Amino acid sequence: MATFRKRKLKNSVVYDIQVKFKEPNTNQTIVKTTVWHPEHKMTDRQAERECALFAQKFENDIRQLYTGSAADVPDYNITVGQMADKWLERVHKDFSIAYYERGIKTVEWIKRYIGGYKIREVTPYVIQNFYDKLDREKRVIYTITAKPSLREAIDNFGHTRRELSADYGINVASLVIALQGKNVGMEFASSISSVLGVKPEKLFNIKRTEQNYAAETIAKIKRANRCIFAMAKRQRLVDDNYASADYVSYGKKPKRDIKYLDDEQAKELFRVLMDYDDIRAKTAILVALLTGLRRGEIAGLEWKDINFERHTLTVNRTGCYSKIAGGIFTKEPKTEGSIRKITISEILVQTLMEYKVWYDEQRANWGDRWIDSDRLFVQEYGKPINPETVHYWLKKILKNSGLPDVTLHSLRHTNITLQIAAGVPLTTVAGRAGHSRVSTTSDIYSHFIKTSDEAAAEALEDIFLPRVAKG
Repeated sequence: MATFRKRKLKNSVVYDIQVKFKEPNTNQTIVKTTVWHPEHKMTDRQAERECALFAQKFENDIRQLYTGSAADVPDYNITVGQMADKWLERVHKDFSIAYYERGIKTVEWIKRYIGGYKIREVTPYVIQNFYDKLDREKRVIYTITAKPSLREAIDNFGHTRRELSADYGINVASLVIALQGKNVGMEFASSISSVLGVKPEKLFNIKRTEQNYAAETIAKIKRANRCIFAMAKRQRLVDDNYASADYVSYGKKPKRDIKYLDDEQAKELFRVLMDYDDIRAKTAILVALLTGLRRGEIAGLEWKDINFERHTLTVNRTGCYSKIAGGIFTKEPKTEGSIRKITISEILVQTLMEYKVWYDEQRANWGDRWIDSDRLFVQEYGKPINPETVHYWLKKILKNSGLPDVTLHSLRHTNITLQIAAGVPLTTVAGRAGHSRVSTTSDIYSHFIKTSDEAAAEALEDIFLPRVAKG
């Protein structure tokens, strides 16, 4: 490997270059040195770049002389798109499947705009222009609902829904939704129209609107691009990371919109859950509400994680789903801090015990066909669930409850904000939430912490300076 070191002389600067490697046949250590002189007009950054190129060529020549094969030479003609693919390979190797899947989507955007550029030719101007276009990018939203003519066309076609599915590949669920007057996708509308031999406009009301992409989506693309150029810099393919904030403007940081249920809404959801007849869905959502676990953590729970005597629940794994990974799989929790043991309430323990009775009955009914995964929340025959299933259960519970249509992650926010409002120490809140640092909790929930702090101040004032009761 070639190394170099800058050395100052009386009136100039030189770079000492050394190549050191073992000769394969004799195992003898080969050490060769040379000196490179930069041009006087060069900046330090330019000199280091050119010296790196010279050092690489020097190593290549020496290795060729002693071994007959050259050292790996960096490809200085590599494009941004090719570098993005190399970054994806590294992500696939070192990071989660979910992160890799998001990376694939973001790289598609980068390739579309600047993928053809040689990475050494990319300037801050090129990247800034790319980001400005991203910020202006619009996506088309279609609102598609069926006209009465759709039902007539199906009746005239003379096929049942089952026949349309079997013979023409029409999704029955989408067809039912369409006939109910609900919104469907353009792909379905085009498919059924093609089968029936009628133009989509005659069967559907099609409304086309445009809107900007979500700020978080744009932010993810920019972050990925910054990572790609950081990788190129480490490999000395570029002088600097021109995708960093030192060179380009990223705009305002997307505001994290935290949706949660207030205390009255949380109480109402609890009452709804207590009367809900699906014990499996009831238990899963109650776990989410009373513990603040992430959906993957809920999907990954096993019976050995529940200590009924000590009233504790341990988070040791995360259930995941990915097409790339071949379906449902298990991985370690999000961070080291995510591995945790928390105390659970008496009502949750009782519900879990009731659920265990139902669970054992299901296992007995399926007999040898039961897939013994030991997971708490399983499909009807014991196979682990897709984490998205927990979200589906919540949506079903909320449908006729009169409560806001929130996500499962909103229940996590609800759990944490209620703890903060109740005056639970922030270290305890962070530990139960699985945050590695208390600062993570304080940054995300700063507004609620401030509100609780103000309430604490008022409470202290009432203690020391009680207000005179109005007569």
